[in-house]
Amino acid sequence: MRIGVSCILCLFTIAHAFAAQDTVRLQLKWQHAYQFAGYYAAQELGLYNQAGLNVEIVPASPSTNVVEEVTSGRAQYGVGNSSILIQRDKGFPLTILAVIFQHSPTVFIAKNDVITFHNWSKKGIMLEESSDELLLYLEQQGLDLASLNFLPHSFDPIDLTTDQVDIMSAYSTNEPFFLAQLGIPFRVFSPRTEGIDFLGDNLFTSEQELSHHSERVEAFRQASLEGWEYALKHPEQVINWIISRYRSTYSRDFLFFEAETTYDLIQPDLIEVGYINESRWHKVVKSYQALGKLSANFDLQQALYLPEPKTDWRQVWLVTGIAVPVVLLLGIMLMVIARTNRKLESALKDSRKAREKADQQADLDSLTELSNRRYFQRQLEFLCKRAAHKKTSFALFYVDLDNFKEINDLHGHQEGDNVLKIVAQRIQSVLPDYCELARIGGDEFTVIVKTLDQEALLDELAHAILDVLREPFYIGKRQCKISASIGITVSPRDSTVPSNLLQFADEAMYSAKNAGKSRLQRFSSSLHQDILEHQTLLQDLRVALDNNELFVVYQPIVELATGRICKVEALLRWQHKSRGLIGPDVFIPMAEESGLIIVLGDFVFKEAVKQLAHWRATVAPDLTVSINTSTYQYNDSGKHLEHWYQYIEQMGVPFHAIILEITESMLMHQHENVSKQLLSFRDHGIHVALDDFGTGYSSLAYLNQLDIDFIKIDKSFVRDLGKGRSAQELCEVIISMAHKLGLRVIAEGIETEAQLDFLASFHCDLGQGYLYAKPLTVDALQPLLESKQFDGYELIER
Repeated sequence: MRIGVSCILCLFTIAHAFAAQDTVRLQLKWQHAYQFAGYYAAQELGLYNQAGLNVEIVPASPSTNVVEEVTSGRAQYGVGNSSILIQRDKGFPLTILAVIFQHSPTVFIAKNDVITFHNWSKKGIMLEESSDELLLYLEQQGLDLASLNFLPHSFDPIDLTTDQVDIMSAYSTNEPFFLAQLGIPFRVFSPRTEGIDFLGDNLFTSEQELSHHSERVEAFRQASLEGWEYALKHPEQVINWIISRYRSTYSRDFLFFEAETTYDLIQPDLIEVGYINESRWHKVVKSYQALGKLSANFDLQQALYLPEPKTDWRQVWLVTGIAVPVVLLLGIMLMVIARTNRKLESALKDSRKAREKADQQADLDSLTELSNRRYFQRQLEFLCKRAAHKKTSFALFYVDLDNFKEINDLHGHQEGDNVLKIVAQRIQSVLPDYCELARIGGDEFTVIVKTLDQEALLDELAHAILDVLREPFYIGKRQCKISASIGITVSPRDSTVPSNLLQFADEAMYSAKNAGKSRLQRFSSSLHQDILEHQTLLQDLRVALDNNELFVVYQPIVELATGRICKVEALLRWQHKSRGLIGPDVFIPMAEESGLIIVLGDFVFKEAVKQLAHWRATVAPDLTVSINTSTYQYNDSGKHLEHWYQYIEQMGVPFHAIILEITESMLMHQHENVSKQLLSFRDHGIHVALDDFGTGYSSLAYLNQLDIDFIKIDKSFVRDLGKGRSAQELCEVIISMAHKLGLRVIAEGIETEAQLDFLASFHCDLGQGYLYAKPLTVDALQPLLESKQFDGYELIER
């Protein structure tokens, strides 16, 4: 009998243990990433198990409806943004348990040429659902939402390189990393700069879960918050879990970037993780009501999880003991106040002053205490109206810091903010009283010169700003330098329309940047026309590939000792449908500036390799092709070049038949990225040539360390061969030293037989230039390849 009782007790204990483990599901709002680090930590540390919970963490796809998963009961808990309030107002019984992100990561990411909001109605904007704070941001900028061209969201940031998309909603924790890795220039527009500060990720549940399993809700909430506290202190450990146990598709570099930006959004140093600030939620409710997204009688109290604390009677008696004398004291104070009604007038005056101060602060930039965009726009509208009616002149300066992003990237945003404060103080120090300085964006300032007697003074004032900003800045003990580009426009001569005037000043500023930075530029109609022409041409370039306007030509590279064509250089050309042939010196910089160079580079590479495969199979089995590459193709350690290896194998071309050309400037500015990729080229057998050698700062010994196979002597050296002994000796020394290091030498720009004779006497290996042939189409080059070599220079029409 004792044995039977013991068995029954064991079975009961086992059954109780299984029953104690409540199985629940947490539905994430996106795929596994550091954005949900706290939940992984709670799972891996056993915090959920200790709370008696068996938790399944479920990732999401773009089609997942987190609210539907929770309200249907398929998941008991979910992660969502502030739009949970909207879903509750629609009848979904949801309750917010904890606020994880005290600030929202939602921003706009735009192409680098999108500077202000003045022409967004002409742009393609990809907007994710539940982006209400962005809509409120646009309305606050004075944009008509009905006139904007909203597109479905693809969640692929590379779409910014197409001509259909100019702007997309994004997360500050995600897209900036991928765009920076790809070398695609971009701008960020954040609602927080205008005081629109919604709350980000929130943990929520259903009212059914809360009413039926209140203890389970509290246990899950507490375990999750403990997990978040651990994750924020141990990001590397959590990242290892995300990669190894949750099989995240994101790279380790991205997860570390996301961890850093997530920390800033949660702000655990200032606010307890999970804290629900009712006053901030009231502001969110008012914002939604202003957009018409929430009903006027929405009950916020019911949407927030604010459990009442248990009654502590000792505290009650303590409070009562304190309250009685306080009440007596208040009675005495009321008697005193009744006798001092005459002081009310003074109090009212103080109240009016407080309101006036609040109004002033609404017009100030919180970081620099300068006028903000709101005040600047009012001033600009007032002065434009005065200029239109009274013909009084004023000027507008658009001041943009050069390369300020590098300060943030190298030293962090806090140091960047400190630099912006110093910049504001320095500019203010050189401005006379009749000038108004404002900060209208991240590193963008405006100066309004309210009265203008002599325009010549504008240049003097602008140079004073440029000079004071050239003085060194110090971050800690480290010295850094900053410059600025300034665009200047004058009203009423240039315009009396505020948006036009701001656009013209912005255009002039960009012209100053393109001219070399750290300078000023006056606006003119010809400058405006040039910019419109540039934008039109850039727009045409975006569709040139689809319109079959781009094609590849090939310039022969000849073995000087034998006259044999052994290589060809692939060069991109653009035959515009109406403007004719446009030089690469015009459209290649445009492609690099806009990010199109990645697409165009792929086109040239594939065309050249495909054509090489044909020539090697038919007329020139030993032919090799040389292909130029751009700095921007190496920004992400050349990761987007990796598919080239597969294409070479697909075309049946040996790797050693490919030569990729880089420039000396790429070694200077992208040394780490380029050197990594050179090792990858070497491992695959691809050769590398250094183009325009002699125009930069590299040394031959340095090149030998970086696995360079060829150097190409710049044509400026070849051109001077007939002008003196010094140029000849320089070429001879370069060729001799290159040979000692095992490098082969290609001379560019050979145009005369005298130049060829000099180079041959110096034992130069290879040459190209108009003496042999200009860049030729496939059909024009075919006969030369069939003839194998140049028997005489008459063969080529030059």
